[in-house]
Amino acid sequence: MAEILGITIADFPFLRMKPHHMPGVVAGNIGRGWVDKPHLKDPNNWPEEMRTLWANDQGAAAGKAAQELQIEQFRKVRAALDDFQPDFIVVFFRELGETFRTFARPTYWIEAHEQVTAKLFQVFGNRENYFEEDPDREDILQGHREGAMHLIRGLQDAGFNPMYSLESMHANGLGHNALATTVHMDWDKREFKTPIVPIPVDPFGFTRVRNNEGLTAWDKNLPRPLTPREAFDLGAAIARIYKASPWRVALVAGVDWSHANDSGLEFERLHPDVAADEARFAEWKENKFTEWGDNWTFEEMEEHAQWELLVTIILAGAMTEVGAKIVHTDFQAGWLFNDDFVTTIFEVK
Repeated sequence: MAEILGITIADFPFLRMKPHHMPGVVAGNIGRGWVDKPHLKDPNNWPEEMRTLWANDQGAAAGKAAQELQIEQFRKVRAALDDFQPDFIVVFFRELGETFRTFARPTYWIEAHEQVTAKLFQVFGNRENYFEEDPDREDILQGHREGAMHLIRGLQDAGFNPMYSLESMHANGLGHNALATTVHMDWDKREFKTPIVPIPVDPFGFTRVRNNEGLTAWDKNLPRPLTPREAFDLGAAIARIYKASPWRVALVAGVDWSHANDSGLEFERLHPDVAADEARFAEWKENKFTEWGDNWTFEEMEEHAQWELLVTIILAGAMTEVGAKIVHTDFQAGWLFNDDFVTTIFEVK
């Protein structure tokens, strides 16, 4: 029987940039967003936690401290991966129309690429990065087609019939959250030698448009994303398939928890829903995620800006299937940073 390692790691893109960029979503909305909501631009209308972190330097010191804490978490994840020595890493991540744009909108798909070439040190066209790497540096990220095809066939046999791709249509190889996750897993060396099998997940459903302020209207009559039960069952099936395979596989959810811009524009969210995330994290850290397929609703995800936790629920299903327990986890509230960051390392006892 093969071995399975489970991990969650923050995917926030600005973590790869200089620390003063960390509050970039809030700063961007002050400068260019919230056009019809000028009251949101005024820090006097923000909660105390945001005002304190914004301080007199527009969040620069808070951004540096938050980034340093996450770098510590990245190193813990790297140590776990080095100890485990996976044959390949399956990366679950949020994708919203980056790859296929309007050509197709699958709820998820499996990328069975031999390899992709990507520029990992440009973030949304910004050429400045934390590492002072050449922003035009191109890295070849190896895939694991055999492992991907094994998973595709296994899911077909289990009745899931997933979509898959053999070559990337993405202009930069993979979606930006997959690239962020890749860099964060190898923060210090940046060698990217371990093959990856990317599994993009669209957690918002057909036709919703997302910008720094939030999501467009939720039409419940249009195609939906995976339900929590479907996401949980998908993760369980993936774990079963790889548990019976010849490979050592790390399953990594590269995703943050609630986001300031992951609910409808009418919510006027300034920050992630820290309280809602903390309540869920209390369950998570006590390994009480085994019912996460059934105790979420789309309405709650909309209210609390937690749609992207569908990616985490996939991993919850996988870890429940193999009986894994958390050996390390950390929660960082992202009042100024758009997302709440959660790092987790699971082991099968």
